[in-house]
Amino acid sequence: MRNEEDRRFAQTLARGLQVLRAFKASDGPLGNQELATRTQIPKPTISRLTFTLSELGFLEHLPTYEKYRLGPAAMALGSVAHATVPFVESAAELMQPLADELEALVALTMRDGDRMLLTHCWRPQGAPCIWISSGFRMPLIGTSTGLAYLASLDSQQAAALISELTVKSESNHLKVMTEVQESKRMLMNHGFLESFGKWNPGIFGVSVPFRTHSFSEPLVFLCGAPAKSSTKKSMRQITGPKLAERVRQLNGIISGGIGQQ
Repeated sequence: MRNEEDRRFAQTLARGLQVLRAFKASDGPLGNQELATRTQIPKPTISRLTFTLSELGFLEHLPTYEKYRLGPAAMALGSVAHATVPFVESAAELMQPLADELEALVALTMRDGDRMLLTHCWRPQGAPCIWISSGFRMPLIGTSTGLAYLASLDSQQAAALISELTVKSESNHLKVMTEVQESKRMLMNHGFLESFGKWNPGIFGVSVPFRTHSFSEPLVFLCGAPAKSSTKKSMRQITGPKLAERVRQLNGIISGGIGQQ
């Protein structure tokens, strides 16, 4: 939650970063009008921001099309951020074999505003899986991943964030609060949350929250598969418990000092 009224808040910097965040993994180059529409920033301001970001290398200007794509500075920053998640090697040793065994996508996510951002993905080798990949953002509200995140916050943090999210998305506040409380009970009893086509009719998934001293907020691991190649029973009896066990193993590695926190 950001405090734009705080005198330390740099509005111009925030708008520039908002432009960078408007790009999606599935995008081609974007023009100023598209960026203005996505960010709700006036087009004249967008023009100044894209020019400045291009000069700094965070965007690359394509004169032939009068459009922009992320530049080398943004790519370098993303690569550094991706590489400096301290436990990622330990996680990969656990999650890649799980993805292969279940023939499903396994991913690590963290909150990015009102979305959950996929930061690392492990895909089954030699088997098709769901189309989402690193850089993809899914809603906080209405997904097992978002609910796992919200259910891992303390009550005060969760209430404040839910109030902000429901105003922005026009969701029912009481309904979301009830879903979060139910999610807390589900996590306590089973160790994972399930979602059967609620967010996307073609995807079944389970999610498990993860806490580490390296991050101030909870992270969430998810495992998802096409609904046509999975069943609710297998998700509940096999996929969910196996993902929860791998996350427990990762916690054990970190707390035991074998891997980094």
